[in-house]
Amino acid sequence: MPRASLVRIAAATALVSALGCGTSGSKIPVSEVVAKPDGAGVQQVVVEVHSFYFKPSRVVVQSGTPVEMTLKFKNFFTPHNLTCDHADGGIRIDKSAGFMSFRRTKHVRFTPATPGEYPFYCGVDSHMKKGMTGTLVVR
Repeated sequence: MPRASLVRIAAATALVSALGCGTSGSKIPVSEVVAKPDGAGVQQVVVEVHSFYFKPSRVVVQSGTPVEMTLKFKNFFTPHNLTCDHADGGIRIDKSAGFMSFRRTKHVRFTPATPGEYPFYCGVDSHMKKGMTGTLVVR
């Protein structure tokens, strides 16, 4: 096969792949996890930080019990964070505490005080507008 044809095929394949990987307006299915207490009674939950979405995007915890959230960064190029700042509910994960870069793992601790649903999001640039959001449910 001539080199020019191979280049055209490769370019077409790359274009189709890029079109299938859209972020703005993409709908990632909601996934939910219920935090499990460890031997010390601390609720443990792992949240993966992907390219413009969190997995799970809905985290359920109990009020009045400490939570340790392990953030695992799964994106290769773009920095992200997890921000959930609701001081009235006992939840303070600010931009710097939840900031992450490639292949990092971060642990954040908080004790939710008030039942309710609290949004969390990526506070980097326009990532929240691209759908990088989730919900912390406190029961």
